[in-house]
Amino acid sequence: MKVVIKKVVILMSGLFVQTALGQAVFQSVDLVVSDPGAVVAAMDKYAASPTGSSLTSTIQLYRYVAAGDNEATHAVNVVHPSPSDMDSNLMSAQGSQDQATLLAEIGQSARIVNRWMGQILLSGGSAANITAPNPAAQVYMMSVSDPAAYAPAFASFIGKNSDVGQSFLSSIIADGENPATHVVLNFGNSMGELLMNQPQTLEGWDEYVADAGDNRTIEATAMLQLVKFWAPE
Repeated sequence: MKVVIKKVVILMSGLFVQTALGQAVFQSVDLVVSDPGAVVAAMDKYAASPTGSSLTSTIQLYRYVAAGDNEATHAVNVVHPSPSDMDSNLMSAQGSQDQATLLAEIGQSARIVNRWMGQILLSGGSAANITAPNPAAQVYMMSVSDPAAYAPAFASFIGKNSDVGQSFLSSIIADGENPATHVVLNFGNSMGELLMNQPQTLEGWDEYVADAGDNRTIEATAMLQLVKFWAPE
């Protein structure tokens, strides 16, 4: 794995290709971090290690800008191209000294407050809209009563706004006691850009609410900003 310092459009393009087949899966960890620099250094070290460099996953480190009652200050998101890739990556990392070192070093500067995983279902907007090196994301954790009906309504809505950021709809496979079943991430180049393009201001919002409003309950929201990401060579 190598540290990617090019525009984040590369990461978003990679995710878009993966989600075209509806296969990409992810693991997420919420952290309370006392020394952000030490966490980045530990992840840099792991990415350069024999174990880290052999993985096919993309790792993203975010900081929470706003998270309500969630005490976490940072989140780590590990995206695998497919379930079989996840199995292979977990097997490669399990029991390795490189992973043990990573966990020990992060443990000195952070503590885990939540773990969850899911599968990316679809994406909209365009990777070309995201050109900032540290884009922002608005997160909606939702309980969806009829996923089969909700996905087309969401896809239709974001399809009418392909010139605004990039959005991802994912199902939540496991999240402890959190009742949310799905999560939406809307990406923009900055917090200001996200605030100026709230969903309710976009084309097709009224139709989307009519089709999906009774089908979903928003459980929590948050604002994130990308700190750094690492992608496979």
